[in-house]
Amino acid sequence: MQSTLLVLTCVISAVAALGQRNDEPSPVVAARQAVVTPPPCAPIVPEPTEEETEARHDAFANAFLVTKNLTNAFEYISSTYINHNPFAEDGPDAALDFLGPVWPGIQITVLRTKFQGDQGWLNYQASGIGTVVDRFRWESGCIVEHWDVGEVYPEDES
Repeated sequence: MQSTLLVLTCVISAVAALGQRNDEPSPVVAARQAVVTPPPCAPIVPEPTEEETEARHDAFANAFLVTKNLTNAFEYISSTYINHNPFAEDGPDAALDFLGPVWPGIQITVLRTKFQGDQGWLNYQASGIGTVVDRFRWESGCIVEHWDVGEVYPEDES
């Protein structure tokens, strides 16, 4: 009886220490649930011009890095999105599952952005991570591929 009471006391103390009831979601789950998953980006027909795609890239960059609104940012991600990071899965849902809980707490300093051809780059400082270069390939107005491991920001052509 004494050992059961001790275990019960420890469980109650642990729950109280977490500061949440058993029926409340964990902070990670709550943060992910706060992100509304938009429908995937629908390809634009006819294919947008490079200038139109650059404007979409700029809107994506603003939503992703400045306002940090993942719902708006992921409106530009295709359902066939390929993530070339070996530690990440493909598809927009996998990226939202990873970013949703942590993105709101990361401090972002935008260093620069660039768009050329069908590729866009974001270069930024992220608290707890360091300097990041993300590269995205656009097709029919949607992001279809992403690289972030060992990426180098392209130098301006002279």
